[in-house]
Amino acid sequence: MNVRNVHSRELAAPADRVGRVLDSLGGDGNRLWPIERWPAMPFELDGPLAVGARCGHGPIRYAVETYDPGRRLVFRFADGLGLGGTHGFELEPLGATRSRLTHTLECKVRPKMLPLWPIVRGYHDALLEDILDQAELAATGRHVRSRRWPIWLRAANAADVRVARWRGGPPGGRAAGASAVAVPATLTAIAGLHAAWALGWRWPGGDDRAFAERVVGYGAAEAPPAAATWAVASALLGAAAIVRTTAGGTQSRGLRRATWGVAGVFLARGAFGLSAAAIRGFDEIYERLDAAVYSPLCLALGAGTAAVARRGGVPNARKPTT
Repeated sequence: MNVRNVHSRELAAPADRVGRVLDSLGGDGNRLWPIERWPAMPFELDGPLAVGARCGHGPIRYAVETYDPGRRLVFRFADGLGLGGTHGFELEPLGATRSRLTHTLECKVRPKMLPLWPIVRGYHDALLEDILDQAELAATGRHVRSRRWPIWLRAANAADVRVARWRGGPPGGRAAGASAVAVPATLTAIAGLHAAWALGWRWPGGDDRAFAERVVGYGAAEAPPAAATWAVASALLGAAAIVRTTAGGTQSRGLRRATWGVAGVFLARGAFGLSAAAIRGFDEIYERLDAAVYSPLCLALGAGTAAVARRGGVPNARKPTT
């Protein structure tokens, strides 16, 4: 899937002033990256801002491909990320006292990134608007009212902050902190994959029979009904919401029990899958995939959910940024 995404802002400041803000990215005097809004996702640079420098934020890694100080800064995504292409900033003078700062993303979203793309796109759009807010504030001194994030992004950002705060804490706290982000994100991604299946996407496999052999197994010759697949997607989203809410600090006995229930379901599914594969053997492709991917993933999700259920919310954690 090819993507072109543009965020632009006209600023009441001359281009040379905005250019100095752009050039500060990654340095000690950074004035462009909105670290106050994204404390757990700083911009990282392995040296001076120059062509070839490796950098990134969170799991997104890239390198400087073009750098015209004060005017243009373009990055190319790292190999293996699931994104192929570039993103970067361009500054355009609009007379003596105004300028326009534009960020353009031009990339190909590869198959392995497609299930996560809606989430990545949401993060990207929110982050870019915050960057442009930060550039306007730094260049003009005018206070910019930050845009309100959607609920899911506020919850995810709060979880990111907790993970950062729990680093260095007891092992149980670190496990719960990582799980508070990883489990809901993974469940949401798998729910998105089920939605794609319900709409007719037949990966892995390519057709109904090959798809059923890899995903359904046990002699199935066709994909499950779309209604059943939608039901599974909804259940996965519900499980993600339960884990996320528990990790967010909501104190409720019923919610905690529901979280333990989610953990139990995934642990039981993982244990059953490995046992069944061991008994039946590994002659069919489904058994091999189950033993190598599906059951270990269920066990990991179950263990992560159990860590969240055991730890619960963290008192005095930072409130979600709005």
